[in-house]
Amino acid sequence: MPRCRTLAASWGHRLTTAAIKAYLADMNHAATPTPPATPGMLSLLRGERRRLSAALLLTVAGAAFELLPYWILYRAIDLVMAMATPVPGAELYRLAGAMAGALLGKYLCYSSAYYLSHRAAYQVLSSVRQQLVWRLSWAPLLWLQQHGSGELKQTVLQDVEQLESFIAHHSVEILAALVTPVFVALALFWTDWRLALAALATVPLAALASALPLRKLGGHFARHARSAATLNATLVEYLRNMPVMKAFNQDVGSFQHMRRQLADYYALIRTITHRTVPGWSLFTVLLSANAFLILPLGAWLHGRGQISLSGLLLAMMLGAGMLKPLFKLTSFSSDYQLVQASLARIGPLLAMAAPAPRPELPLQAPLQVDFKSVSFSYAGRKVLHDVALHLPAGSMTVLTGPSGAGKSTVARLLGGLIACDGGSILINGVPLDALPDAQRSGLIAVAAQDPFLFQGSVLDNLRLARPGASEAMVRQAAEVAQASAFIEALPDGYHSQLGERALRLSGGERQRLAVARALLADTPIVLLDEATAFADNLSEHRFYQALRLAYPHKTLLVIAHRMVAIAYAEQVVLMDGGRVCDAGTHAALLQRSALYQGMWRRHQACENWVLRGAGDATQRRSIHG
Repeated sequence: MPRCRTLAASWGHRLTTAAIKAYLADMNHAATPTPPATPGMLSLLRGERRRLSAALLLTVAGAAFELLPYWILYRAIDLVMAMATPVPGAELYRLAGAMAGALLGKYLCYSSAYYLSHRAAYQVLSSVRQQLVWRLSWAPLLWLQQHGSGELKQTVLQDVEQLESFIAHHSVEILAALVTPVFVALALFWTDWRLALAALATVPLAALASALPLRKLGGHFARHARSAATLNATLVEYLRNMPVMKAFNQDVGSFQHMRRQLADYYALIRTITHRTVPGWSLFTVLLSANAFLILPLGAWLHGRGQISLSGLLLAMMLGAGMLKPLFKLTSFSSDYQLVQASLARIGPLLAMAAPAPRPELPLQAPLQVDFKSVSFSYAGRKVLHDVALHLPAGSMTVLTGPSGAGKSTVARLLGGLIACDGGSILINGVPLDALPDAQRSGLIAVAAQDPFLFQGSVLDNLRLARPGASEAMVRQAAEVAQASAFIEALPDGYHSQLGERALRLSGGERQRLAVARALLADTPIVLLDEATAFADNLSEHRFYQALRLAYPHKTLLVIAHRMVAIAYAEQVVLMDGGRVCDAGTHAALLQRSALYQGMWRRHQACENWVLRGAGDATQRRSIHG
C-alpha cells in the first residue's frame, strides 16, 4: 500500500498547467484500466511447462502400464486353454511377476505424474497469487473502491485455488481419461476390428448427451461466479456483524440480505442441476451400454470360429471398462467453465500495468484546500450540488449539518476514496487527483468514525502510518488523542495485542487509536470524520485543546454532528441537502442562520442537563455559557 511520507521541504521548479493535465490524464488512465483479454491457461503455465510435460509423458506411460495386466491375463487364459496338460507353475509365476511389475510401473508413473502436476500447480498458485497481491498493493485507490472486498477476496483466494485444483488434477486425469480408451481401442482392433467398432458405437451418442445440456450454460456459469462473489461479500458482512445480532438475539433468518442472496444462489444451482442431470444420466448409461453390443457380437463370432474364447474374454474385459474414464470428461467440462470464469476475473488484475513512477508535485506547507463547484452522485442520486468550500492553511474548520447533508461524502472526496463527478478539489491550487497516491497519503491523514484496527500490538497499529516513528512521537500522538491513559492501563501497555478488529476495546477507545494514528502520520492536513463521536463532551474538549496546542500549523477539517469542536475552530461550515448553506464564525452563523440556531439550541439542551435524586440535584453547565 502507499506509505505515508513526509512532505518535501522545497522544490526547485514550478508546476505548469500542461504538467497538471498530463498527470490527470495518467491518473484517469490508471484508475480505469482497459479490460484486457482473458489470459489463457498456457500463459500462466509458461514457467512450468517442463514439469507438466514430464507429468503428461508419465501419464501416457501409466496408461500403457494400465493395459498390460489385461494382456498378461489374456496370455494366462490362452496358455491354460491351449494346453491339454496342466500349465507348468514356473510359467504362471513368470506371468504373475509380470503382472506385479505392470502394477508397480502403473503406480510409479501415476504417482510421479501427480507429484509433478501438483508441484507445477502450487508454483502457479504461488506465482499468480503473489502477482495479484502485488498489483493490489499499487492499484489506484479509486479502482479499489469500485471493487468490493468479497469480489477481490474471491479473485485472490477462490479463483486462484480453482486454477490450482484444475492444473493439479485435471492435467493428469483428463489425459489419462483420453489416452486409456485409445490404448484399449487399439488393443481391441488388434483382437478383432468388429468388436472394437461395437465397443465404440455408443461414444457419439454419449458425447451428444453430454454436450447438449452444457451448450447454453455458459451464461449460467458466469452468473454462478457473480452470485458466489456477492454471497461471499454478504457472508463476510454477516460474520462481522454476528456479535451485534447475538446481542439482539437474532439469527441468520433475520439477516434479510443474506437470505435473499442464499435464495438466489440456490435457485441458480437448482437451474444448473435440472439442466445437467438428465444429460449426465444418459451419458452414464450410454458409456456402459457397449457391453450389450460386445457380448452378442462376440458370442456370434466365437460360434463361427472367427475368434477364440480367450480373445472374447479379453474383448469383454477391455470393452466393458474402456469408456468409464470418459466419465471424468463431464466434470472436466463444468470445471473448465468455472476456470474460464476465474481467468476472466483474474485477467484485469494480471494485465494491470504498474504505474509509472512520477515525481511529487511542488507543494509546501502550510496547505489550504479549496472545493470548486464539486458535485457527486451515487447510484444516480445527486448527493453533492456545486459545493464550494475553502479551508484556510493552518486553520481548523468544522463541517456540520443534519444527517444526510453530505458531510461524509465531502470527507471521502478529500481523502481520495471517491472521485467527484464535477468540479475540482485543489490543494494550494494543485488538483487533488493530479497527486500521486504516495504524495496524497503523505499530505492527508484520515480518522474515520468506524476505524479499522489490525491484529497486532497497539504500537504496531499506531506505527502503521509512520513505521519509523520514535516512542516519544507515538506517546505524544496518543496523549493528544486522549488515548495514553487507557493504553497504559492495558496488560502490556503499548505492546498489548489486539484481537480481530480490536473487539476488546470500546468504540471510543478504537476511535482514539485511529485519531492517534492519523496524528502520528504527521501530515499537514488532518481529516476527522466523526472521529470523536463516541467520546463524552469533556474528553472532546480536552482533545481539541491538546490538538490545537500540539499541532498549531495543521489544516484541520472536523466533520461532526455535535458542536463541541466549534469552540476551537476559526470557521464553521453549515451543510444541508448536499449544499453548503453558510460559512463563517460561530457568532456570525448564530445571528443569520435559522438552521444553525436550531442546531445550537439542541446542543445547549444536551449540554445543560440535570439529574435529580431524592432532594438533591446535579447540573452540568455548557462551557459555551
